[in-house]
Amino acid sequence: MPRLEEWEIKKYWKIFQGLAPRDNKLTAEKVTPVLKNSRLKDDQLAQVWQAADIDADGQLDFEEFCITMRLIFDLVNGDIQSVPDQLPSWLVPSSKAHLIQANRAVASGQNSAVELASDDDEDTLSDDFDWYISPTDRATYEAIYNSSSDTYGRVKFEALRGLYDTLKRVPNLDISSAWNLVNPKSFETIDKDQVLVLLHMLNQRENGKRMPRTVPASLRATFSKEVPNYDLSQPQASPRTATEPSANDKKSFGTNYLTKIGQSQQPSRGTDFSTTEGTDWEEVRLRRELADLEKLLEKAQQVSAGPTTTSDSSLVKHEFDQLLKYKSEALATAKQLPNSDKNIADVRNDVNLIASQVKMLEEFLGEKEKELNGLRNQLGAV
Repeated sequence: MPRLEEWEIKKYWKIFQGLAPRDNKLTAEKVTPVLKNSRLKDDQLAQVWQAADIDADGQLDFEEFCITMRLIFDLVNGDIQSVPDQLPSWLVPSSKAHLIQANRAVASGQNSAVELASDDDEDTLSDDFDWYISPTDRATYEAIYNSSSDTYGRVKFEALRGLYDTLKRVPNLDISSAWNLVNPKSFETIDKDQVLVLLHMLNQRENGKRMPRTVPASLRATFSKEVPNYDLSQPQASPRTATEPSANDKKSFGTNYLTKIGQSQQPSRGTDFSTTEGTDWEEVRLRRELADLEKLLEKAQQVSAGPTTTSDSSLVKHEFDQLLKYKSEALATAKQLPNSDKNIADVRNDVNLIASQVKMLEEFLGEKEKELNGLRNQLGAV
């Protein structure tokens, strides 16, 4: 029985979404028409349902639906002659492996857990999945995102194929499950926030954590572009303290991939202040600072045109000074001439007028110089 391929999972996802699941699950009533179209016998369909409904809740989530569809296609195509008594390990979702073990233990009457027959001989997965993203992990995820995103900041599933190939403990079904969790609208591409969470889920799974079946409500609302739930009665995640990886830890997630694409980097060991910058309030503060800087930039651009205005004002002042000098000389000459009272009066009026204009221009120039100095001080403070 060949393993699940990526194109199969995408096809099953479209069918699953087309059946309008509720709370990410399909009832038997919604799935029955699809099963009947296979023209398999009712007893075979019943066996398929029993094998796929791992948690025995009478409904199928997407992972269980994938199992159902694959078993039906294999029966119809003749790849298998009957429904297997035990699902192959590659077809068992990691999020339900513990249920398979428990069911087998109960069926065999043993108190100890029965190990799955695994071709990969993978370790037992733990349930302590942690949604907290440390600053170190975030830096790695952002480096992967930056190397994979297009010009619009979007990332396609296949853009991360090189990363998937480096993951030794994450089956294709879990990769697709993580993609579908962060991409509930089934878009062809996802944005940065979705990529960071996707990479974190793959990182946790690679390190032996069971893949979650759902994402927190706040993330789900973000991925669905809905309004987040601000109900304070809901339990909140407790704050976490960032921890440095120990010397015995496995190689950091994505290191091989980043090295392969030439994006590997060794971050400095200086004090990391980024742990205090992960809140919405921090984003608001940064946006406000950005707006203030934009205002200062606008003023600076206005100031850049200031020297021309100041230069023009200085030129006009110089011309008035020259005119004042000329009129003063004319007045002195007129005083030496006889019978020139009328001319002297005219010249005196002209001189007084020019003097007042020069004074006004000097005051205007002084105000502009003060404004310019003030703007320079503000830019220096930034």
